[in-house]
Amino acid sequence: MANMSTWLEERILNHVFRNTAYTPAATVFVGLVSDLATDVDLEGGLLANEIAAYTGDRRAVIFGAPAQVGNVGQIQNTTAIDFENMPTITVKYAIVCDSATKGAGNILYWCPLIVIRSVNSGDILRLPVEGLTLTLA
Repeated sequence: MANMSTWLEERILNHVFRNTAYTPAATVFVGLVSDLATDVDLEGGLLANEIAAYTGDRRAVIFGAPAQVGNVGQIQNTTAIDFENMPTITVKYAIVCDSATKGAGNILYWCPLIVIRSVNSGDILRLPVEGLTLTLA
């Protein structure tokens, strides 16, 4: 299940209920986090265990239109997201951020993988179409 970060929760609440402007990033990006991170780390926005050794920056993600599924609003990615040339590591989370640069910006959502993945050097880790679901309950 995807979890909204404290940082984003505060921006949305201030925007909707206190008339404090929040301008979202034009593009959001997905990164990967190792099994050394905890839920508490990611909820608080700590990027210390983000995996930095795959090729390139975080990946831009495009989401489809929101839908209601079982009384819960959700969006899903519309294209596969590939992380190429992974290091040998265990991947536990995906994060959605407002910056393309690894280790920078703010975590918007953090998502434990359904299955923790151990990858080897040179592997490609793929998040398939509709493999990244963000909810708003």
